[in-house]
Amino acid sequence: MSVINADGLTLHAREAETVSEVIFARVFNESDLAEYHEIETGIDVNTQIAFAGRLGLLGKKTVGCQPNEAGGFALTEKFWTPVLEDFRLRHCQADMPALFKMFRKSQRINPDFFDAVGSQEFGVIISAVETALQENIHRKVWFNDTAAATTANGGVFKVGTDLDYFNSFNGLFKQLFTAVTANKVIRVPIDVNTGAGYNAQALAADAAIGIFEKLVTSADERLVAADDAFILASRSLADNYRATLRNKNLGSGFMEVVEGGRPKLLFDGIEVKVRYDWDRYIKTYQDNGTKYNLPHRAVFTTKSNIPVGTLSDADLAKLDVFYDKTLKTNFMDAAYTIDAKLLEEYMVVAAY
Repeated sequence: MSVINADGLTLHAREAETVSEVIFARVFNESDLAEYHEIETGIDVNTQIAFAGRLGLLGKKTVGCQPNEAGGFALTEKFWTPVLEDFRLRHCQADMPALFKMFRKSQRINPDFFDAVGSQEFGVIISAVETALQENIHRKVWFNDTAAATTANGGVFKVGTDLDYFNSFNGLFKQLFTAVTANKVIRVPIDVNTGAGYNAQALAADAAIGIFEKLVTSADERLVAADDAFILASRSLADNYRATLRNKNLGSGFMEVVEGGRPKLLFDGIEVKVRYDWDRYIKTYQDNGTKYNLPHRAVFTTKSNIPVGTLSDADLAKLDVFYDKTLKTNFMDAAYTIDAKLLEEYMVVAAY
């Protein structure tokens, strides 16, 4: 079989003759994983993460010769619990339509016709798969849930979703929801998320700026003071906030600027990073046909507080590509260990 399905092409017209002429669908998130998360490498087995609590008050007036005893601090722990995931894609040149010109560049049949590894055309396909792998890592880090279920079974995933792509480990949203329920993480409610239908879930004008304000004002002082603190926000919230910026004359800390050709949103001097992929994943996988599951979401934290663990960060970006002479098939394999962790609960505020 081939990784490419060319059934949708008209092969009697002048079709694309090189892969560079093919327009690839954009992935949901083209950002590097390291833009949002610290990457912890060397994680392949259960690994302890130790936390030292904060010391309390120190120093009392000296009385006599015996120094005043100070209280200590407690150690707590969490664990990396990485899972091993893999996939394989295969491409056989003989499965391609006879007139399809993109993969007919060989000067001889054996072995050049079958072996596409190293060719410019196949290299573009490999790049597309590597980009899709990056997209899938983003999705897993946030939306994975070991208890994933479809809406027909009391869950939030669309009926027909292959849950094995979502249930290998608990992603950050699942960890946040659990921590909020346990009163360990502060939540800013977004009331329209509970609307009975798509229209009822629409944000009112200027809603996002109020949500962002509550995120910051309810946060621990240590989070507000962190140099690398940011707000991750769904596109729905970001668009609503942009509309407010256009209509109101706010101060310099509330604006959208362009740096290096990319727009940069600021709320009171804190960068708002727009997670366009969140909206797409929710609409694609968490739609029950009447409404979306929590379509508006924001997280105020630091990237060091939501790290991703893996044995090697190269595993999350590269494929093992090879040609099997016996099967006359080109293979693209990937295998990696992965986990995501919400570390310190006081260093995050969630809105949903």
